[in-house]
Amino acid sequence: MNTYKETRGILLMLYSEVELSEEKKLTFYNEYIYKIRKLAYSGNTDAQYDLAQHYEDIGFLGDPNPCFNNSKRFYWYLKAAKNNNGAAYNNLADLTERGDGCEMDLNKALDYYKKSMELGDALGKKNYKKMLRDLNKGGIYNAL
Repeated sequence: MNTYKETRGILLMLYSEVELSEEKKLTFYNEYIYKIRKLAYSGNTDAQYDLAQHYEDIGFLGDPNPCFNNSKRFYWYLKAAKNNNGAAYNNLADLTERGDGCEMDLNKALDYYKKSMELGDALGKKNYKKMLRDLNKGGIYNAL
């Protein structure tokens, strides 16, 4: 069975090989997604996070993502977060804070940011402090 690192190497190669035809790129990407999905279902936290990223609304190069899926994105971030992935908690917090693909819940978002921070995620720490500051001052949440 391929490891996460080996599987991730497929994606890295895909974006570093500018000489590949579009057909070959698609073949490599489909192989990557197949293997990441398999690892994600087997409980690999990094693969769960990557699979959630696969379902984001914006793709790797900033283009709209044809694979965008709100419910799958949320599901895989939640799976990764439950396996103590700090970045997944940060992304869940962002979605929950905005009500993007889920019900808006500022208390839950703050809890997710806090958990992200506790797990050592630098962006989670920054977002937790920012949200606390905004909540205490009223900030952007006054209009809600």
